[in-house]
Amino acid sequence: MKGHQTKRVALPGGRVIEIVYFSDSAEPVDDAGQGEAEATGHPVPAPVTEPLDGESPLHLCPSCSSSLVYPVAWEERSNDRWCIERRCPNCEWRDVDEFHQTQVERFDDVLNDGTENLLATLRNYARANMEADVERLVDAIQRDRIEPMDF
Repeated sequence: MKGHQTKRVALPGGRVIEIVYFSDSAEPVDDAGQGEAEATGHPVPAPVTEPLDGESPLHLCPSCSSSLVYPVAWEERSNDRWCIERRCPNCEWRDVDEFHQTQVERFDDVLNDGTENLLATLRNYARANMEADVERLVDAIQRDRIEPMDF
């Protein structure tokens, strides 16, 4: 089916759900630059989410300006509000605060994009490592350096 995007989300309890997003265009949605990452061999950086109403994006550290802030714990509150504990891995800044659902959704989008970029990078490195292993094995076979005791 054209014009859709599927994401799998692992919930804290271990269950995995699949979310399907539909777009208005007839073209399939490029999943967080994954097509470009596979074509170039390099992950595409996550887009920076612009703050609304002067709010600072939740993935940015107010202490060191790192864009690697992530949630440590979260709890849904009333009236579309969430209590989220966040941590910066660069400077160890921590914060617990309440945020509106729209801010949390933008934060979740940035986290999902970052996860996709990490997975694309992991796939690229795993492929490169496997290719290097195969080249070493072929070289060892051609030089007659493989013996029965190697197995």
